[in-house]
Amino acid sequence: MLAVRGAMVTHMNPDTPGRVPVALYVAAGDAPTVDLLSDYCRQYATARDWDAVEAVTDTDRLIPLVSRPGWARVLSLLATGTVRGVVTYSPAMLAAIEGGYDAVRALLSEQGAFLAATRRPDLAPEAPPRRTPAQRVRRQGLADAAYGSDWRPAR
Repeated sequence: MLAVRGAMVTHMNPDTPGRVPVALYVAAGDAPTVDLLSDYCRQYATARDWDAVEAVTDTDRLIPLVSRPGWARVLSLLATGTVRGVVTYSPAMLAAIEGGYDAVRALLSEQGAFLAATRRPDLAPEAPPRRTPAQRVRRQGLADAAYGSDWRPAR
């Protein structure tokens, strides 16, 4: 691991022919969280046949993205052509404001790169429907029956 002015950088094997090279970017404050989220991003990249060339971490998500040393490293990797994309854990790693993630993605796209987040709350499936009152009554009846009540299901 290499320290880059407040950011942590992990170099990986960049020479896998035919695979798209990507940088992993995580912004988190503590080492166990960084390790967990970086591993998750690495798995996401591997599942898509992308080659995770370097993992870059910033420790403070409250600092504006353009002022983060880790993000500067990611932009350097993109500018030199070392990577063609960036994988991050969630849009909140890059922007705290609504639409900020999409703005960063559009900016990278204009430069011929891509941005992927492993967790996108806006794309999450809808929550399952809650139980209806009739389902609650039936479940209560089943629970009562299990405890010896004289309840009988409706036919």
